[in-house]
Amino acid sequence: QEVAYVSSPPEVSWDDGGEGLVCTDMDAGVYFRPEVGGKILVGGVEPSCDQDFHIYPSDPEAVYPGGELASLTDQWTNQVYRLALRIPTLPLPEAGNAQGCAACYDVTEDWVPIYDKSALPGFYMAIGTSGNQFKNAGVAGRLMSEIIQANESGIDTDAEPL
Repeated sequence: QEVAYVSSPPEVSWDDGGEGLVCTDMDAGVYFRPEVGGKILVGGVEPSCDQDFHIYPSDPEAVYPGGELASLTDQWTNQVYRLALRIPTLPLPEAGNAQGCAACYDVTEDWVPIYDKSALPGFYMAIGTSGNQFKNAGVAGRLMSEIIQANESGIDTDAEPL
């Protein structure tokens, strides 16, 4: 799956808020939220008019930087143009300035994400989210912060869940 990073229109500032804001436009086929550096993070809702962008590589590492599947595709272009339908003053980046990321779509067997400590001391995980972290990143970040602070303070969150 891919997400795009685009600059906010000049009249939009996230300085006065935006924390926890997520917008979904099912008509345009995108969802988006504020991102650091005055950017907007854009993802697609996989409308039926799109080709299937899901790729199931035999080597999941191929989607990470330097891998053969790490490049942005037409999915990026579609998402950015669809956001411009919702935000007409959105500055469209030149092809050489495309920013975004591609990553594997991770999901647990039961589709319930895992937010927890690992068996390795000091290591924590927020995994198996089926892409929902894009939308819930603020909430998941706060939850992980509480889990980490509690465990690092000696509270056993297995015995005393938050």
